[in-house]
Amino acid sequence: MLRLGGLAGLAGLSGCASLPFVGTLGFRLRNYTTDAYDARVQIRLYGQTAFDRTYRLPAADPADPHVLTETDAVSNVPSGATYTCSLFLDGVKARSIETTADCTDRESQQMDEEVDIDIGFGGDGGVEMADTEC
Repeated sequence: MLRLGGLAGLAGLSGCASLPFVGTLGFRLRNYTTDAYDARVQIRLYGQTAFDRTYRLPAADPADPHVLTETDAVSNVPSGATYTCSLFLDGVKARSIETTADCTDRESQQMDEEVDIDIGFGGDGGVEMADTEC
């Protein structure tokens, strides 16, 4: 009996236990407007703030949006975890999205979940947010 218990413990320590796929959560922030903003992005995971940073987001060039990318804002995000991403412009909450981390690459056991945040896309001045389509 003791021998079997010891083998089970060793198997768990050696990584044979089933672990959820984990990876990173990032975002791409695009400003299509001719206005500059203090853009604050906040990501909450399990009810706790996992990422909170403010960026000075310049106005867009008439031909191209200004793009800011954070590829690994939050790491070690388990597959199936629900998270909330919020955008604040000049201190005012502009938009929020709640979604599930579900973009996994089974070969490398990495998740590359991404939230697209677009300010003024289509010329309407609004904010659109969407998670990655897997």
